[in-house]
Amino acid sequence: MSSVRTNGLSAKPPGGSASRLFHTESFRLAAIYAAIFLASILLFSVLVYYTVDDAFRAEALRTADGNIASIATGFSSNGLREAREVIDQDMAAPNASDFFLLEQGGKKLAGNLPAMAPLAGVVTLRVQRSAVLGRGAFLAPGLYVFAGRDLSVMRRTEESILRTLAWIFGLALILAGLGGTLLSRSFLARMDEITRTCRAIMEGRMTDRIPVHGRRDELDQLALVINQMLDRIAALIENLRQISSDIAHDLRTPLTRLRNRLERAGSEAKTQADYAQALSGALSETDEMLSLFSALLRIAQIESGTRRAGFSAVDLEALLDHVAEIYRPVAEDAGHAFHLEAVAAPPVQGDRELLVQLLANLIENAIHHTPPGAAITLGLACENGKALLYVADRGPGIPADQRQKLFQRFTRLEQSRTTPGHGLGLALVAAIAELHGAAVVVTDNRPGMRVEIRFSG
Repeated sequence: MSSVRTNGLSAKPPGGSASRLFHTESFRLAAIYAAIFLASILLFSVLVYYTVDDAFRAEALRTADGNIASIATGFSSNGLREAREVIDQDMAAPNASDFFLLEQGGKKLAGNLPAMAPLAGVVTLRVQRSAVLGRGAFLAPGLYVFAGRDLSVMRRTEESILRTLAWIFGLALILAGLGGTLLSRSFLARMDEITRTCRAIMEGRMTDRIPVHGRRDELDQLALVINQMLDRIAALIENLRQISSDIAHDLRTPLTRLRNRLERAGSEAKTQADYAQALSGALSETDEMLSLFSALLRIAQIESGTRRAGFSAVDLEALLDHVAEIYRPVAEDAGHAFHLEAVAAPPVQGDRELLVQLLANLIENAIHHTPPGAAITLGLACENGKALLYVADRGPGIPADQRQKLFQRFTRLEQSRTTPGHGLGLALVAAIAELHGAAVVVTDNRPGMRVEIRFSG
């Protein structure tokens, strides 16, 4: 099967499976995190190295200072003999790694270092293959003493630390590569599921949906949103198909009547009055078709969601008072008792004009489809802190299995279709409710019907 191309680019990913792994976003992110982690290890290693080095040097100098202090004490108490004895005792200690020198006038008096140029302060020496760090001082004019420590032990310890850090660095590098590969494989598997589903839908399998694994991660969230979008698209396509069928069905009658009127006018009309009557009938049929398309366009505009940008807080109590003031006389003229029931409810974000249209359609539906004498109630309630609008009547009601069809376009339970209208009034109600994020619920009013608009917030 040939690959689908969009904007000149192949819908199939380039390269083989291994190449795809290294081109995934998850692998790039893993590589970035690994690079940051490895850079952190390097920085940590440098800090550890210099910290340990400084600590060893400081310890070596503290030991040297202590040795020199002991030698100086011995010298001050018993002279050179005691100073030599202190040095000999320090060199004879088990595992001693210290170096000493006591010289006077360039002549070595004690210690394990050869005579050297006297230097006061911190001194670093090279003794055979060892580096010695220590301190030099003058006990008396011309009498020089040096005490130091072999740095080879410190070097071995530092090398051991560096080897450990190098192993950690290598293992981290390997684990980062493995982790990036595993993450990429998992990511690719999930993305392949999404790709396969999208291709299947492009091929016409509109019922396919992206699997949701229940992990609640970002890919599950993406799958849920795409599935909801696909459900919406499928509903719109089915709605479009139904609309096309219903428009063809509903326009057939007025178009047929219009053609018959014009045909009779052409063959039977003899006088100006006959032509005027035929023209009037044709205009009436034309107005009916125009009103049908006007209602469809209004529903389409509402369903597009463009009116949502102008939403503002709507006081539902004031809204109901306004609607009741308009429709109470209309209902009473048609022989219906009209009641208003309203309790305090929170305002909703919405379009006031559209909400008036929603209630007007529900009330007019109740007036036209209930016998004279049936009471009509317009109400506002509050359930769980959320507003609820309703219009209830005491008419004959409708069967429970027919209630879901009420809000479909061109739905008219009267099969003969002798009353005016196109069956779009309640479809407009459903569109306005959906725009406001509200649910439309039809229940039995015992007797009659009750239509509730339940706002979600």
